[in-house]
Amino acid sequence: MNKWRRQHSAAIFIGFLSNLKEVFITMIAVLIFGQSSQAGGALFYTILFAGILIVSLVSGIIKWWTFRYQLQEDELQVRQGLIFRKKRYIRKERVQSIDINANILQRLFELVELRIETAGGGGEPEFRLIALRKEEAAAIKRELLLKESASVSEPEEAEAYESSDVFTEETETGLAYETSAVMDDEILEPEEAEEEGTYKWKLSPQRLIAAALTSSGIGIAATFVAAIVSQVQQFIPPFLYERMIGWIIHSGVMLIGFWIVVILLFGWLITIIRTVLKYGYFTIRKKDDEIHISRGVLEQRQLTLSANKITAVRLVQNILRQPFGYTAVYVESKGGGRKDEDLSTILIPLCKMKEVDSLLIDILPEYAVKREYSALPKESLRRYMLRLLMPALAAAAIITYFAPFGWLSLILPMVAAAYGYWQYIDAGIGNGSGMVWIRSRSVARSEVIVPRKRIQAMTSTQNVLQKFDDLFTIHVSIITSIVGKTFSLKHIGKEQRDDQFQWYSYEETEEERKE
Repeated sequence: MNKWRRQHSAAIFIGFLSNLKEVFITMIAVLIFGQSSQAGGALFYTILFAGILIVSLVSGIIKWWTFRYQLQEDELQVRQGLIFRKKRYIRKERVQSIDINANILQRLFELVELRIETAGGGGEPEFRLIALRKEEAAAIKRELLLKESASVSEPEEAEAYESSDVFTEETETGLAYETSAVMDDEILEPEEAEEEGTYKWKLSPQRLIAAALTSSGIGIAATFVAAIVSQVQQFIPPFLYERMIGWIIHSGVMLIGFWIVVILLFGWLITIIRTVLKYGYFTIRKKDDEIHISRGVLEQRQLTLSANKITAVRLVQNILRQPFGYTAVYVESKGGGRKDEDLSTILIPLCKMKEVDSLLIDILPEYAVKREYSALPKESLRRYMLRLLMPALAAAAIITYFAPFGWLSLILPMVAAAYGYWQYIDAGIGNGSGMVWIRSRSVARSEVIVPRKRIQAMTSTQNVLQKFDDLFTIHVSIITSIVGKTFSLKHIGKEQRDDQFQWYSYEETEEERKE
């Protein structure tokens, strides 16, 4: 593939449809923050957005025509731009991961999207080709992930690779995330799933619904719904709107509470649909060191994890799931993760806490360790409570002074103090069997399990207030994605800190020498 090529012409249409989403968001912002009567009315905005779409279409054609690429032996070269020409060179030794996706738009044209992430690329893909034939995407992937020391594959092997629906490879620096180029309406299953010794786990429909009902995205969705509802007055005749406002004012607190509940219910419904579409058909298969994960309804994805590249396991319980004993399991890996999952990879969307160890035994046996937590000292309780109580008291005082029913806000300090106590009793730390585990709570409760061999640094800090009680904050840093990740636990005691440092030290303990 050592000649300049363009993407499939469908890239124009795919890019245009993707831009429609941004235009829609812009329209919502205008409706929320702007008044149609002040800027020409509906006709003005119709012409404005029509112009934006036309410009977007023309720019898409120009971008497709001027965007060219070619694959050389050691790098992928890119040229783009009409007035300002730009050249990019992506060296194979810098490639961290390659992701081949097939969302509903690409599948309409029997195409795939290729994403290449390189070292130093940050949270966004370094490079994207949104309209390729799957055979061409497979060839680019194979060449960029081919080790310098590896020999060139035989023609028969290349043909078999290009005809495969699932492309997985491991990079020299980490993990290459891969997604199947799904062209059918069903999830494709790797052939090794039928082989002896392959472990398989599926997210049941009941658990999928439970995951959707207890998802933590309701706040964002509810805010979006509330923003739309707040602008409905622009589409209601003035006389009718004034009557509605008067009726709401005279109806009092009960009606306002009713609308808040309605908004939350709509936000909850949006979150449920989003979760079902994202994690539908979720399946895990493990054969030897490889973990294959399939998921998605509209955008079907398959990715491959290498167990020896995983650097930590996280168990996350939000406040809706914890009372029912449910948790989600995430993994951190050297190859990175998805931006919408905090650069992590979700291993199990939902399971019972009591099932975690048995699932880890089958999937990641190294992390299936018995965890006993050392509670924080009593002096820490005051720090956890005051950190939330002081802002709540200040807010309650302001609301009480200015609002007619402001005295109701006095409940805020009580809630803050209770939540601080909840954070204190949830916090803990421990180590053993070559692992350190940390449990803490911000909004959701999170447990992280990190092998000692994966820790890049263990440090502690102490602020001025912590010095009064001889408390510390401990930080454990690991490699994950490109920039790394750090897990912290606040207000631990000096003995706890020293115990963790002694455990992490490379000096052999008496117990290790006996072994």
